Amino acid sequence: MEQNDNNKSKKAFQDFMNRASDIGKKAADEIQKGAKNLSEQTKKTIYEQRMKKYNPLFKEIFKSKQFKIPNVIEIVDDAIRRDIDVCDGAIGWTDKINDVEILHLYDEWVKDSKVTFLPNAKCDAVYCIDPFDRNKFINVNSAFERTTSEKLAELEHIAYCLGAKSCSIEIVESNTKIDSAKFQIGAQSPKPSAKSDNNYYSTQTDKQGGKNVSYFEGNNSPYRPSLKWFAYDDNINGLIEMRCSGNNYIKSKILELNCASSLTMSHKTAYAIDKILKVKSSMSMEKKAIIEYSSKLIFEIEF
Repeated sequence: MEQNDNNKSKKAFQDFMNRASDIGKKAADEIQKGAKNLSEQTKKTIYEQRMKKYNPLFKEIFKSKQFKIPNVIEIVDDAIRRDIDVCDGAIGWTDKINDVEILHLYDEWVKDSKVTFLPNAKCDAVYCIDPFDRNKFINVNSAFERTTSEKLAELEHIAYCLGAKSCSIEIVESNTKIDSAKFQIGAQSPKPSAKSDNNYYSTQTDKQGGKNVSYFEGNNSPYRPSLKWFAYDDNINGLIEMRCSGNNYIKSKILELNCASSLTMSHKTAYAIDKILKVKSSMSMEKKAIIEYSSKLIFEIEF
């Protein structure tokens, strides 16, 4: 009887040890599984943080209908992020400066992007969108000059279509001085802050810029010209209406056209571009934008 009790005790002890061993193995497995899950979650968190930091742009996103190309593009060397894991396979990245979205596009992907860069695509150059064609981007170093040339050519074309004998176009630029936070360009201007060394300009006096004079044969068979920069200018549309309607009684007209209604870029965008280019000179994009805003064209036409 005593032997049977001993056997039962040994068996009970063995069963207990086996169960304890199973529980220990399960606990160890759970700990190992938990550690693995924690490691994977940590890796995932770190990856997401790096993706947020570098914000790489991939071809699939760029080509999707949902993606809207930002108004400012900087062409950069792909080597700048070649060794960053989350940027592997990317075509560039996007970020924001002064709430203006910027696309930093790798130079090796310029051709495949199907974006037209004017006058040409150059590495380390910055381009702003053409106001009339979202697939064209203009080098910011020539953007304001290009806009001025286009405006002058359009006014000359208007005079020709309306049968003018002559026309003159004079650019009047406003002298400006720094007058902190007293002058803001429209609703899109950035607000002054302690963190910004951004300055605003107040108009003082006008100075004469260039002047173009053109002569034509003239005729009394005017037709309505196609318009781009002045499509919504009331003065220009009024002139066209007077010339193309009725008996062409108008003989001459002098119009003062404010450039503020047809800007190359907003002050906000110009400020962001200066940050990219690290420009602090007196002829920064911001200063050019302010000069353009406060300038006017004197358009004199004779029939």
